[in-house]
Amino acid sequence: MKITYRVIGLILAAALWMVSPSMAAQSSTETIRIGIPGKLVDFSPFFVGLKTGIYRSEGLEPQFIVMRSGIIFPALLAGELDYTTLYQSTMRSAISGLPVRVIATLMTKQSFFLFSQREIRRVQDLKGKRIAISNFASSTEASARTALKHHGLEAMRDVTLIAMGDTGLRFQSLLSGAIEAAILTPPYTVMAEQKGLNNLVWLGDIVGDVPSNGLSTTVRKLKENPDQVQRMLRASLRSMRYTREHKQEALPILAKEFPGMDRNTLAGTLDFYLKAMSPDGRVSDNVVREMINEQRALLNVKNEVPITQVADFGPLQRVVKELNPSQ
Repeated sequence: MKITYRVIGLILAAALWMVSPSMAAQSSTETIRIGIPGKLVDFSPFFVGLKTGIYRSEGLEPQFIVMRSGIIFPALLAGELDYTTLYQSTMRSAISGLPVRVIATLMTKQSFFLFSQREIRRVQDLKGKRIAISNFASSTEASARTALKHHGLEAMRDVTLIAMGDTGLRFQSLLSGAIEAAILTPPYTVMAEQKGLNNLVWLGDIVGDVPSNGLSTTVRKLKENPDQVQRMLRASLRSMRYTREHKQEALPILAKEFPGMDRNTLAGTLDFYLKAMSPDGRVSDNVVREMINEQRALLNVKNEVPITQVADFGPLQRVVKELNPSQ
């Protein structure tokens, strides 16, 4: 076990060196490490909260570490990470028996859109044509099937699904005319609209709330350091509120975080994520139960799984009440 921990430690050290070589915690703050699957605009409130000093005001110095999803949970359980933004993966791991819990929701809406060539105006016009997805047995495949079914079509009977890899490749294939339609996510959705491609449907309009990321931690952290958990949640909710209410101040911060993205694309992408963001980190119990049942089906788990096995929203409820006494 010690060897495993040392390996994880070396991986984290390398990740920190690459992502944030100068982010040493100040003496008055506590360093916390958050594992993220990529540096994405989805996580804008976290980056804004870091740069505006919101986390520091709660005595925290976050380090956002880009890591492969498969490494995040071993690092979390080894104590090399304090939190992660993974949400559905946390639920799946908790159902499988790992002592991890979701503690807050960041995005409550699907980020998948179905875009098409200019001459295709309706989903029904895709009959006999092709839609690019990332891979089979993926969220993009499920999104394509849902969009088609909602409009009276069936995947692989009326419309062919083609696995074409990541969003950038699907966008380029659509732009070049090599494919008639594709499942895209921001910022490529904004870029597609700028190029005159058609936004046929947003999955968020069809399936309602489906949380895609948030904050998760270990059962041990919840038991042994509840004060830090509450400060982390309070800083995160304050950062979400600041980003929503001060978009113009947030954009220059994010422009430095994402220098390869032009301002219009960044602004459009941020607009979407602000619309998809939970107002206060909460999501209904019914949505959580639906997600649990979906994960149970994937894992072939027959027994009922209570919400408390995958999530602990107690600290969040206390922070929400503290920040919004009237609720």
